[in-house]
Amino acid sequence: MNNRLILLLVSIITFSVSAQKEYTYNFKNSDSLDAYIERYELPFQEEDIYITKDSENSFRPYYESKFLRSPIIYVFNEEGQFLESINNITSEKKLANFKKLRKRPEKNEPSLDFWTSKIVHYKTGNDYDDPKKYDYTFVVNWGVFEHEQIQQVVDIWSEWYNVLMRQKAKGENIKIILFNIDLQERWELSPYMRKFVLENVNRSWGE
Repeated sequence: MNNRLILLLVSIITFSVSAQKEYTYNFKNSDSLDAYIERYELPFQEEDIYITKDSENSFRPYYESKFLRSPIIYVFNEEGQFLESINNITSEKKLANFKKLRKRPEKNEPSLDFWTSKIVHYKTGNDYDDPKKYDYTFVVNWGVFEHEQIQQVVDIWSEWYNVLMRQKAKGENIKIILFNIDLQERWELSPYMRKFVLENVNRSWGE
């Protein structure tokens, strides 16, 4: 992994968790994600949880497109065209009534393929592979955060997911992707690169 990518990794993780205090960041795996989900009683279902496939070809393009933020939802139509982003708790009204979602695709925004080609299931490591057509696909960004407002963030993730699951239960033809934005053990970085990234990320919080 080149130095430019290392700096990108440090930058995005620092940005995502800049409000965290007294927390030591580390790479995540399926066990640590499960533990976080259980600790905060997130209603997430395993089948919906995905992570970035690797550092260079997956994490990096997301960062350069500025899509590694949370809490936020990215919405796509049946053709995989980007419609809009949702990033506040009041937006649950849109999730509960799809007529309120934007209909016209945003120009110059990546399609759904940009996302699904770069993610794998967090436990199996299998590529995203779902040939079914959905009226809407919702990509919900989330991460292992620890800060004073974490319960508020957890409540947002939970509310969004619960509203979308109720929509599915009512028969809406939708897909939910719970996209974890953390650094991943599955990338299998060299010991040197792991150490370098972690030292820089954790040092930045202490400044």
